[in-house]
This record gives sequence, structure tokens and C-alpha cells, in this order.
Amino acid sequence: MKKTLLLAGVAALVANTANAEIRPYIGLDGNYSSLDWAYNGESYAEDDYQSLSLVAGAKLHRNFGLEAFYQMSGNEKNRTNYGQDENLYVHTRFNAYGLDALGYLPLGCEGRVELIAGAGIAEYTFKARWLGNGSGKDHSTGYRLNAGLQYNLTDNWSLRGMYHHVYTQKSYVDAIDEYSVGIRYNF
Repeated sequence: MKKTLLLAGVAALVANTANAEIRPYIGLDGNYSSLDWAYNGESYAEDDYQSLSLVAGAKLHRNFGLEAFYQMSGNEKNRTNYGQDENLYVHTRFNAYGLDALGYLPLGCEGRVELIAGAGIAEYTFKARWLGNGSGKDHSTGYRLNAGLQYNLTDNWSLRGMYHHVYTQKSYVDAIDEYSVGIRYNF
């Protein structure tokens, strides 16, 4: 159901490009994520991850837009002394997809710099693999709060820096603090 709603939202963003006010865009973000593990998870799993996000969105108005994203982290390896095994290696990673509603506040006469704030919802999947001892997955809904700054280089290209705080629900991860830097191409 959540995937269907996300796809419907993205389709609605792209479907109505005839109106000059609506500006669709695509982009790529590099992310640094710091996970706050529940249940003392820091003792066996890495808590800092680098990831990439593909984004597609649209400014529906000068001050409002919607943005969908898909994020995939790198595979992190951590050595732990979990239980009797003092040399247990744990490989962890996560991926996510979601939708953010963003508010824009243009600054200055030309509006090249914009403050951004927003909120969204995402689905996170955390994966762990213990070498020789199996694997596991954890799915969680995440509620996101966003704040950042965008610099419009030209009418088509923009640079963006954002901070995302994610509260995850019913998960082995309590929260995620994420910093991203990215580029957007505006159609």
C-alpha cells in the first residue's frame, strides 16, 4: 500500500508539467547517516553509514514542493565479541524510500538562495549478516524532519545541503541523524 501511494505521488508530480508554475526536477545526494541503535546495538553493528539517494520531485509553487527519494547505503563491517565468539564479523546496511513535503523561502532579490524546511515519511529496511551465523532484516516506518539550504546556480542547476532527523517506529534503530549534499537538475 505504501509503495502504491509513493508511486501515485511521483506520477502526479510528473503528469502535470504543462503548468509553468510546476517545475519537476531530478537529483543525486551523497549522505552521511548516524544511526542511534536500540537495545545496545552499537556493540555489534556500525552506526555511521555513507549512502547515495536518487531523488525526483517538483516545485508545485514558488514556496512548496514534493520530493520522492530512494536511498541505499554502503555495506559496513564491524568486528564484535558478541556471545562466546570474540571475532564475529557483522555486515550491516540499509535502504529507504519515501516522500517529503518541502517548503521553500527564497532569499534576496533574485531568489538564488532558498531556505528549505519540510517533513516526510519513509520506509527503511535494515539488513545484517553475521559471517557464518545467518542474517536478519528489520523494516520500519520513519518520520522525517528536514532543514537545509539550496543555491540555484542557473535556472536548471541547483546545489543543496540538508539535515534530516528520522524517528523510526518499532525498529532496532531509534533514530537517524543524516546530512546530505546534492545536485538537482530542474526541467
